[in-house]
Amino acid sequence: MQFAVRGHRAIPLAAAAAILVTLTACGDGDDEASETSTSPPTTESATTTVASTTGSSTTPTTATSTVVDTSVVDTTATTAAPTTTDAPADDRTIVAVDEQTALALLSIGVAPDHVLTTLNSETFAALNADLGIPAIDFAIAEPSFEVVAGLAPDLLVGIENPSLVERADEWAQVAPLVTTPVDASWQDQLQLLATEFAAEEQAAALVAAVDAVQADVAQALADSDAAGSSVSLLTVRIGNILAINASGATGELLTAVGLTRPAAQLAEGPPGIPFAPVSPETIGDHDADLVLLGEGINFDLTPLIESPIYNQLDAVQRSADQGVVGDAWVLGGTGFATYWVLQDLVDILVDGGEPAGFDDTSSRWASFLELTS
Repeated sequence: MQFAVRGHRAIPLAAAAAILVTLTACGDGDDEASETSTSPPTTESATTTVASTTGSSTTPTTATSTVVDTSVVDTTATTAAPTTTDAPADDRTIVAVDEQTALALLSIGVAPDHVLTTLNSETFAALNADLGIPAIDFAIAEPSFEVVAGLAPDLLVGIENPSLVERADEWAQVAPLVTTPVDASWQDQLQLLATEFAAEEQAAALVAAVDAVQADVAQALADSDAAGSSVSLLTVRIGNILAINASGATGELLTAVGLTRPAAQLAEGPPGIPFAPVSPETIGDHDADLVLLGEGINFDLTPLIESPIYNQLDAVQRSADQGVVGDAWVLGGTGFATYWVLQDLVDILVDGGEPAGFDDTSSRWASFLELTS
């Protein structure tokens, strides 16, 4: 299969679990949080761990599927449109402990009052330039509970990354803590958050709409010259070359829309760890019809793209390697990330165009919200 794919943009293991911590639990280490006391204020509160629903469909049975034309994406919007399906008013002061949770809340009409930018997410930063939610650089591996307490939260909400789980009792002394399992699907995470905020209707509509987009994309790919193409997804974090495995959100999505993967990327990883380390000498095992590289400030691709073996891949020789937004493709974990990946697949494989970049965040968010408007 031949693709006319452009070169990637120039955007500036000890153990897989350790890398996961840095991907899902690290903010800017030079922020105020690293300079203040880490002792939690002595207040009484509670921790609520929201368990994922097992053995049931991730799509509510009451949802009505909406057919969405995914071949055309409106890229004219310059600001993020507010959701038109707001959840019931909630007068609590809500602090999202990570950007992934913030995006999930926003997608069902719940606007957090503050966001701790523990993921260093470029897409959230780009979107928040329009939204203006107070965002605090925060190193969750070394949390300053005084900084969090200073926000006077009534509720803390976040995903169960290892750093948060280890000190959950201390977080709960600041305010009640609601967490969602890091290894749950984005649909389960969203529905569990919706229960907390009485936004079940909004969550059901969004899950149904994204499911409809996924079905449309699968059909569009099946009807295109790219049907059954193999897609390799690689990135680099802290100098470690990583391949996105079959059990990660994006890995499962690629399979669901009918694409194939290199054999080296078919293994399922441990729960909550969507990638596996790649030794430099085995890069050749990750060739495919299309090689996608998760990039961004969290992903320095230099060790990969400067590798002689990488540059000998058939895909690279055919210029069929392409940079994609790592926040969506590697971290994933939200309906917005899923929608982003699906639209990129149409852009690249069906339309033969460019995938979205960080500058497209606001227009893509607006299109995402239109699914349920």
